[in-house]
Amino acid sequence: MSRNNKLHYKKKEFYRRNLPHYQNSGGLFFVTYNVKSALKISEIKLLNNWFDKRIELLPFEKKIKYSDELDEEYRRYFGKYDKMLHTGKRNCWLKNTECAKIVADSLHFWDNIRIELYAYCVMPNHVHTVFKVFEKDENGKKLYLQDITESVKKFSARECNKILGRKGQFWQNESYDRLVRSQDELFRIISYILDNPVKAGLCKNRKDWEFSYIKETYNEFI
Repeated sequence: MSRNNKLHYKKKEFYRRNLPHYQNSGGLFFVTYNVKSALKISEIKLLNNWFDKRIELLPFEKKIKYSDELDEEYRRYFGKYDKMLHTGKRNCWLKNTECAKIVADSLHFWDNIRIELYAYCVMPNHVHTVFKVFEKDENGKKLYLQDITESVKKFSARECNKILGRKGQFWQNESYDRLVRSQDELFRIISYILDNPVKAGLCKNRKDWEFSYIKETYNEFI
């Protein structure tokens, strides 16, 4: 994987595409990204329209920058979005164990270099992970969450496409990312990540899922 990743748009701490993104330098983040077309376009449009209508109800100053109110709406969005992913059966490319391993390796690649990797779970059509982004890279350049997500998605997409014998876009363009604000929230998120395959009916116990990981410090969750 190249360590000279370049972004295609200006990096800043808060921006909004379809969803709001707050990537505080040195922050701890919960990130979810899914394969392209894991959900139908019609499903995504309905969900985004629902979210937009919720956001429009917020005061102007609460929706143009990161706020507790915007964060709460974002959490509600994620609850609906993740439930849809669990029940979706489209493009489950990560059922292929070689592809799942590539995705896992892409996260481990930056561990202790640009991130501190806490946990992840590779599901059939999406990935959950939580990690802390270092303030600067190995060359002293300021790091953003975008640097990490673009790098791992670009590398894993290329390698998974080789395994599957396909071409074209592999990942959905936009990821869900959330700044983790407390130790209690971190514990809840780690538990949520590890429980994903159990809740989806893919295994009976957390330990049974091959493509889950937890930092040794938090082994109490297993």
